[in-house]
Amino acid sequence: MKLKFVARPYELINKIQNYSWGTRNEQAFIPRLLNMAVEPDTPYAELWMGTHPNAPSEVVVDGRRILLSEFIKQFPQQILGTRVIERFGVQLPFLFKVLSAAEALSIQAHPNKQQAEVLHQRDPEHYPDDNHKPEIAIALDELTALVGFRSLKEMDAVLRTFPEILEFTGPLEFTFEGARHEEQENRQKFRQFYQTLMLKSQTHATEMEATLNKIEQKLLQKKKRTERDEWFLKLKKKYGADVGLFSIYLLNLLHLKKGQGVFLKAGVPHAYLKGNIVECMANSDNVVRAGLTPKFKDVKTLIEVLTYETGPVEIYEGAQNAKYVYKTPVDEFSITHVNLDEKSKLRFFLETVSIMMVVNGKGEIVFNGGRLAIQKGQSILLPAEIASFELVSDGSLEIFSAYVP
Repeated sequence: MKLKFVARPYELINKIQNYSWGTRNEQAFIPRLLNMAVEPDTPYAELWMGTHPNAPSEVVVDGRRILLSEFIKQFPQQILGTRVIERFGVQLPFLFKVLSAAEALSIQAHPNKQQAEVLHQRDPEHYPDDNHKPEIAIALDELTALVGFRSLKEMDAVLRTFPEILEFTGPLEFTFEGARHEEQENRQKFRQFYQTLMLKSQTHATEMEATLNKIEQKLLQKKKRTERDEWFLKLKKKYGADVGLFSIYLLNLLHLKKGQGVFLKAGVPHAYLKGNIVECMANSDNVVRAGLTPKFKDVKTLIEVLTYETGPVEIYEGAQNAKYVYKTPVDEFSITHVNLDEKSKLRFFLETVSIMMVVNGKGEIVFNGGRLAIQKGQSILLPAEIASFELVSDGSLEIFSAYVP
């Protein structure tokens, strides 16, 4: 049956992923956001907004529920816009999510486009997409995460604090701390060190377990433990002798406040530890995991896809004014945050498709031909053919919107 397209906003019907690390019961963030009942002891981990086949969104058109992907297929020009079709073909190039973590996610990284194509061809079961997965994470309240390798100087200090690690990998003929002209050489040696650490964990599991046990005992005897120490002890209790535990000390520990964000390009190791975020990525579910997970681990592939960049991570500071744009360095997506106070309004102009998530308050979308009341928990598809619209708050209104820049 042929559908009729009208240039108006469409409410999305989305799926929730119940991964074990999601928040539960009174802590369950996603059900509160959506104003839905909480099933006892059910983890609510991710809300997906997009066309990925693992959890595709739907829309109601002419009184019928249909897949968003099918709607786009029938009306690509009207929904996506010319620029998206020219760059990406007839497909939504991003996947928008709300993520709610009560427990640590795996130590992981994402491949670049070329690596993704090779991995998908080689192992489609574990790498279901041939696309890269750059992503941005923005805190809805707060986020604790491990992101990117620490500076060489900091990692030198870690190895001095925990000589047990070098007893496991074998001695290093250098230190990470050196003169500027030695930095590139030391970076390459760090790469060799990390690869040795990860690969030896697979071939010398008993020795790795002994090393982690020594570190655990050292921490238990400390009178004043750091936050990293507490994470180590907590995650060792859950996962036992897991190579991912070393990364707690080797990666940057971030604490993002509401509105702050971080962009994760291909090859950057990371693990979300706890918090509630909006997240946007290229339309892919490719994840290379190497620790702190019961899922498939692929250490060899992880050390191949990592870029081994070191040092502090750049943070988007965000803003609490009416509009803030999180511009990303990729073509697939950027994010706009809108925060309107009482009876405020803001006009937008569209050239490409957008998906909006209302995270607080209520208001209206006023467009050529009508108006749509919106409230906390709703997600809205804004087809490119709308061209322009106005957001009007009713008391207050806060939204995050993913779009193709």
